[in-house]
Amino acid sequence: MEYEMRSIADAELEEFRRCQGLAFGNEFNPEHLEAGRQIFEADRSLAVFDHGQIVGTAGIFSYELTVPGGASLPTAGVTMVSVKPTHRRQGILSAVMHRQLSDVRARGEAVAILWASESGIYGRFGYGVATQQELLKIPREYSVLRRDVPAGSGRVRLMGADEAKVALPAVHDVIRRLTPGAVGRSEKWWEVRIFRDHPDYRGGFGSNNYLVYEEDGLVCGYLTYRRKGDFEDWIPNGQVMVSECFAESAEAYAALWQYVLSLDLVKTTEYGNASADEPLLWMLGDARRTERKRLDGIWLRVVDIEKALSARSYGAEGRLVFEVRDGFLEGASGRFELEGGPEGGVCRRTESTPTLVLGAEELASLYLGGGNAGALWRAGRIQGDEQAIAVAEGIFRWHVTPHCQEHF
Repeated sequence: MEYEMRSIADAELEEFRRCQGLAFGNEFNPEHLEAGRQIFEADRSLAVFDHGQIVGTAGIFSYELTVPGGASLPTAGVTMVSVKPTHRRQGILSAVMHRQLSDVRARGEAVAILWASESGIYGRFGYGVATQQELLKIPREYSVLRRDVPAGSGRVRLMGADEAKVALPAVHDVIRRLTPGAVGRSEKWWEVRIFRDHPDYRGGFGSNNYLVYEEDGLVCGYLTYRRKGDFEDWIPNGQVMVSECFAESAEAYAALWQYVLSLDLVKTTEYGNASADEPLLWMLGDARRTERKRLDGIWLRVVDIEKALSARSYGAEGRLVFEVRDGFLEGASGRFELEGGPEGGVCRRTESTPTLVLGAEELASLYLGGGNAGALWRAGRIQGDEQAIAVAEGIFRWHVTPHCQEHF
């Protein structure tokens, strides 16, 4: 059966979101619809129609993605992907993914990123795990920081929401450029997704607390957290949930965490989206007592190999000739020559014989500097000799672990 696929009109947004909610098991709320309309990009939406009814959805948020070296790359943030349960296994998702990636390339964006609701879905479309995250749970009795943690000359203080709305966006935009995988936020995004702070999205916790670290009156970092008060037989059983932490220096980072981990009436502090190499674990006096669960973070798809690889810097000077085999997106396969180093790189197509052969998914995992070429090679997912793998590992690695604190 043939389906119609197109962007939606503003009047079709409710049906679009109802289809998405049905697939994800979420209750539809008109109040959230109107708030979300402010950041929804209708021209970047795709809906699949069966006899006039929406049975599949996908959307994109337009982002600026930080890549190794600090450059910002225009990026498609893929989101709201769903297929109505009555229409599963009919090729709808594959058709949407193909159309969407083709549109992304036509727009001139070199990469797309997403959070995967299930980790087995997106590899077949050329997406690979580009960042990893950890879920941390720190018991109060083991939340003491080491004595040699750097101490700054500044102070921490809480801001009200109105003051935070003025101060935090500029700080975030500076600090997010230090970490590959971080994305920028528009003014509307801050308003709708950060400061709106609706009770439906608090998970039973209280409202956001905005904690900042200042030196000489300048904000050098911030941390947002929520609290849930509780007692068990009059013994404090409260919880703290940290949403995000951005800091320019080790001193700012330590001061923010020292405050949070010292809060009274708390049994556990959780950080739901920590980096795969979170500095906090190196600051705790007894990090073994922290419960840790590692998961995939954002998935990335390289759409334009030459543009994407020429946009980032590299961990070591080197030259690599490789072949990418991509069975999903036309024009994304071929042989490429990469010359790069800490100051930048250039990638171009070549007729030279490759020393490495890999797929789109594997290239995506290496792109932000967090993937391990050697591990992929040992897993049989990259072909080449040991010397070429060593070169690839040195080039693609970056000294800052990639991380994305933005959920979309």
